[in-house]
Amino acid sequence: MNNHCRTAVVALLTVSFGYAVHAQTPARVDLPKNLPRMLSKLQTHLDQARTTAKFPGAQVGFTWIDSEARFYSGSIATGVADIEHSARLKTSDRLLAGSVGKTFVATVALMLVEQGKLNLDDKISTWLGNESWFSRLPNSKDITLRMLLNHSSGIPDHVETSAFEKALLKSASRDVDYAELIAYVLNKKPLFPAGQGYNYADTNYILASMIIEKASGKTLYALTDELILKPHNLQRTIPSNALVLPDVSNGYIKGKPVIVNGRFTLNPQWEWAGGGFASTAEDLSRWAAMLYGADILTRKSLDEMFNSTATGDGAKYGLGVMMTSSNWGRTYGHDGEFPGYVSVMRYYPQFHLAVAIMVNASETAAVGQFMSTAVDDFAADIINELIGRELSLDQQENLKQLATTWLNLIDTERFVESWQQLGNKLKTKYSETTWPKALRPLLSQAGKIKKRTFRSVSYTDSQGETVIVEFESAFANATRARELVTMSQEDGHWRIVSYSIH
Repeated sequence: MNNHCRTAVVALLTVSFGYAVHAQTPARVDLPKNLPRMLSKLQTHLDQARTTAKFPGAQVGFTWIDSEARFYSGSIATGVADIEHSARLKTSDRLLAGSVGKTFVATVALMLVEQGKLNLDDKISTWLGNESWFSRLPNSKDITLRMLLNHSSGIPDHVETSAFEKALLKSASRDVDYAELIAYVLNKKPLFPAGQGYNYADTNYILASMIIEKASGKTLYALTDELILKPHNLQRTIPSNALVLPDVSNGYIKGKPVIVNGRFTLNPQWEWAGGGFASTAEDLSRWAAMLYGADILTRKSLDEMFNSTATGDGAKYGLGVMMTSSNWGRTYGHDGEFPGYVSVMRYYPQFHLAVAIMVNASETAAVGQFMSTAVDDFAADIINELIGRELSLDQQENLKQLATTWLNLIDTERFVESWQQLGNKLKTKYSETTWPKALRPLLSQAGKIKKRTFRSVSYTDSQGETVIVEFESAFANATRARELVTMSQEDGHWRIVSYSIH
């Protein structure tokens, strides 16, 4: 399971300048009427992606909240759930969600905080100090619950140890006692002082869930079922805690199945609070919409979730939530991976839209490339429908050429000419003289451009006054990056209002 139950939280490089451009609340549309057309477009998109990335099967689910707080959900699927028997993958088939399950753990913890049963800043010794192994836990005396949930504890990840991987492979049919998972990091040197760094580790969530169980007197799974799954009708989401799970699609690692004769070859019970759930893309999208866009938690608790970030790379990780940039502003969600399965779940607050994608394959370059942009790509299809307008091919080509020409000016250090094409706000912020100085740190960090490939252009507002042109690019210091050029209409001309590299 080493490296399988997690994904990179942040990109290699993130640099940007300019004024933030956010999408407007979508124009009122009749989504139920448009739903068949939109599902057809999504299906074509997903079928084409499967042909290119050659994964066995995948699901895309979405949930949109309208102005009257009504939820509209839908999903599509492509490919097969089992290659050997050519069984078609259905939208109701479950797939393992990997670390997306951390969103349930963090939410349950915050619910217990709301009930007064936990305090985020209590030392974990309050709950675990009497355990025989506690004194041998790295940073044991200084760690708080908040540090576990935002991965700033300094504890190494047991999943990354060779001893854990060997034990998992050797004892695949045996259920593990969760304290055994902690044993893999005991007596190890902390990675950094508690609260002063960031290291994504399933171990943090194993410890957090031990605390949840002590504070509530109930198991993590029973509590999640009671507080989240049943009251919010997430019927296709279940614990992944057994060798045999109902209605679960087979998964494939480099083409090899992880379910043989109906049983997992790696026991998902060993993952527990590091992930620990099987679900569908539609259920995950509904969960994201409810969590980030409705009232699962109080406003205070959501603020804690979003603002309790660590340092460095952890600045984009809160309490069980990944906060990422998109063409439509900040998103909230989580990625997940378990051997044979990869998942991504995102909520786009500017459009009250959640999108989730699940694939039953892992550890291939093509799947990795597909999943790196898939959630934004399918969100674009849905947002275009919500906005109610799309760019024509001629408009797309024109905007692509405008953005490419401007980027060529940057590449060749023709800064004065590039400044002349800026929007009024950027020109006010940066003079013709200070503009090159503002650019140089960005250019130095990225390095020389090696390759740039156009990906897409789309509206970010319902008025058609702002677009984002996206390129897949390679720089000397970032071999795989996304370049975003945002342009707005000013006096009948398209002007540059933001530029970023992710």
